[in-house]
Formats: sequence, structure tokens, C-alpha cells
Amino acid sequence: MKKLITYLLLIFLLADIGYSFMQYFARPLDGDMAAGIVPADDVKTVLSDPFGTSVITDNAVYPNPNRYFSHKAMAEYFQSVPFIFQQFVDPINSIYLANAWAKIVIQIAIIVFITIYITGNTKIFNKAFIVIASIITPLFQANGYHDSIGIIDHSITYTFFYALPCALLLFFYFPFFRAAQNNAKLHLSLIQVIIWTIFMVPITLSGPLNPGVILIVSLLYLLNRFIKNGSEHNNRPFLNRSFLAVKAIPNTYLYFFTCLSILSLYSLYLGTHNSIFIGEHMPMADRFSRIPQGLFVLIPQKIGYPILLIFLFANAFIIFRYFKNDDAKKILGLFKWVGLFSLLYILLLPLGGYKSYRPYIVRYDTMIPVTIMLIFIYGKSVYFLIQNLHTYKKKIYIACVVAISLLFTLADEPKFNTNACEKEALLTLSNAKEEIVFIPNDCNIMSWDKITDPKASELNAQLFHYWDVTEKKKLYYQSGVANHP
Repeated sequence: MKKLITYLLLIFLLADIGYSFMQYFARPLDGDMAAGIVPADDVKTVLSDPFGTSVITDNAVYPNPNRYFSHKAMAEYFQSVPFIFQQFVDPINSIYLANAWAKIVIQIAIIVFITIYITGNTKIFNKAFIVIASIITPLFQANGYHDSIGIIDHSITYTFFYALPCALLLFFYFPFFRAAQNNAKLHLSLIQVIIWTIFMVPITLSGPLNPGVILIVSLLYLLNRFIKNGSEHNNRPFLNRSFLAVKAIPNTYLYFFTCLSILSLYSLYLGTHNSIFIGEHMPMADRFSRIPQGLFVLIPQKIGYPILLIFLFANAFIIFRYFKNDDAKKILGLFKWVGLFSLLYILLLPLGGYKSYRPYIVRYDTMIPVTIMLIFIYGKSVYFLIQNLHTYKKKIYIACVVAISLLFTLADEPKFNTNACEKEALLTLSNAKEEIVFIPNDCNIMSWDKITDPKASELNAQLFHYWDVTEKKKLYYQSGVANHP
């Protein structure tokens, strides 16, 4: 019976992932793709200066100086992968397949990493792995509750700049987390130390979220170790006790966390020279004052986030009330650290500046690290309770978990035709004989707004020609007013 349940969960897991792939395949292309892939002149500046050294040497100001690796990854991917799919499908569909493939691979990576964090097991066909992966996968919403609990963005560009760096960070931290959870010494070979050292650069220069996450994690870990180590020398003077507490922190942790923190601070400094947002000013007090409104917009707007939070509080209460073993204490400790991390992270968001398209500072995309942490502690606490509850209580609890999974699964509506209009427009463009083509379709075409001036389609036209959607570069235009997605 247990094997049958495991097989059924595996089928559900694969079906959910396949369903997500089809949802991603149906998404329109976003308005930043051409600039990042062709690339535009300002993106060429980023790609020619991987470490942002011109900001230091010349006080340069240009778009995204601290996001080279995200730009590079996206450009390289879309300059090559669509042509692989063109061996099987037409050029238009190859773009959407490449789009969907990138999103689903990143989603699977995050699910795998979170599941490994929860189970401590790297064997993906292990029963525990399959159970936990099938429990957390429905929380990844392609549609449904996406605007509150979204991790894989509708925009492929945002996915490369937000979700992908978070996946890399999960990979980086796992050896440290596993050692801390097992109260064991961290063992890294010389090769691992070299690889992890090199890896520190791309994870800090890959997007807007990682530097803040790194600084908080480093602060919380070092503070925790400082307090624990200091408590062993309470009979000594404060300065002597502090010295011994710092000295007792393992050198490997000090090395990696200190270097990561320095690189993150450097990344944040580079971000202050981002020309995209440098003109958007709002007093710091006003930014902080918008956080409550942002949370109020984010959390209650759909039932997904409230349900997740309520279930987390219920799990914490059950564990606190009925379990007193060491594993229960560890999980309750994780609840505290997740809560503290989330609080500090939200309080740091205003320091990232104000963006007009994100008026309340807090939004589903800036909250991705918090969402990932909540999914982690959800899976961790569910795993513990499934293992430790007995008799009818276990059956009732599993029924509740299944109900939540079904709720999220059913809420994630298909929307398999959201790019139908754009595909039709690309077919019109492909078949047209003119060099400047009027597109009658009333939808955005790899843009954030309708393109009413042919000159505004220049980069898009270059990219469509590069992808063999058109036999030559064809500018295009539409009529009507802007049509925001």
C-alpha cells in the first residue's frame, strides 16, 4: 500500500510539473527580452563590464551594473536554445518552448533544493523526497495565486533575474545548512572550496535579491554563533568573552560568510549607480510607510497566502503543544529563524530604492526569498508531523495537507491561450512581404505596450530575424492605445 501511494504521488508530481510547463508555454513574451538578447546598447555596457569596475574607476552610471550574470545567462540561453527546438518545431513555437523550458527547469531546481533542505536526502527517488516534493509543488503557482505567492514570474526576464539567482543561492548554502542542522563540522574538500569561492561572484552579481538575503543570513548565523560561543565563557570579562566567541566560529564559515557579505555590499553599491532607477526618488520615511500597505495588498488579495500562514501557525502550535523531543525543538527554532529572517528582509526592502511600477515596495517578486522560506518551513513542519502523529490524528492531518494541495492545484487555472494573439501576430509578421508591417492584432508583441511607431520595434525586428521568424528584418507597428498586460 505504501509503495502504491508513493507511485501515485510521483505521478501527481510529474503531472503537476507537466501542467506547469504547458502554462509557461502559453505565456506571452515580455517587453525586456529583445533589449537583453540582441542586446541593446546599454546592455552591451553591462556585458562588457562583468564586475562593474567602471563604476569605481569612472563613476559610471548605466542599467543594472550589478546584474551581469543574469544578463549573460539570459542572452546566451536565448541566442542558442531556440535553435535547438527548431529541429522539431517552427521558429515561432521554438521561442515559446525555450521560454517554457527555462521556467520549468528553474522551478524544478528550486523544488529539488527546498526538498533536499527539508529531508536532508539528496536521493530524488527516495520515498521521503517524493512525498515532500509532491506536497510543496502545488504552491508554485503559474497562474492562480501567482500575484501573491508567485516564484516563477510571468516574465522570463524577471525569472532570470529573480528566481534563478535564488535557486543558485539555495544550492550554495546547502552544505552550511546541513552541517548546522546536524550539529556537525562542515567538511569541504579543496576542490569544493575553490568551486564555492568562484561561485560567490555570480550569486552576488546576478540580481537584486541575493545581496540582501546574504547579508541577513550572514548576520543571523554569525550572531547566533557569537551568542552560543560567548555563553560558554560567561565568567570572563566582556571583551575577552567576545574575542573567544569570535575565535570559536569555524574558519570556513568566517571565510565564506565574510567574503559573501563584502561582495554583497559591493553589489548593493553598484546598484546605486543603476541608471534605470536613479531618477526615481522617494524619501526613506515614505518608503517604510508603504510597507504595511504593500503587505495588505499582497497577503489578503487572494486566499493562497493567508491559508499558508494559517497552516504554518497551526503546525507550530501543534509541535509546541504536543512534542518535546530534540527534533521538535529544532523545527520550532527554524520557525523563529524564518520569522526573524522575513522581518529583517522586509525591513531592508525600502533600502533598495523606489520603483514606480512597484509603488508599495513589497510585491510578490521582491518577496520571493520570504515565500521560499515559508514553503521550506511548511514542508519541514508537515514532514515532521506526518512522521510523528499517530492513529486518527495522523489521518486527519494528512487529509488537511491533501486539501491544501488540492486547493492550490485547482486554483492554478490553466490559461492555455494567453499568447494566442501574439502568436497570430508573429505569423502575420512572418508571412508579410513589406519591410514595415502593420499588425492588426490588439495585443502586445514582445513588448510592455502596443507598438505604434515602427522605430520602436527595431530591437524586436532584429531578434525575430535572428530567430528566423522573419526572412529579413521587418519593422512593425500597431494602432490603438497602450495595452498593459
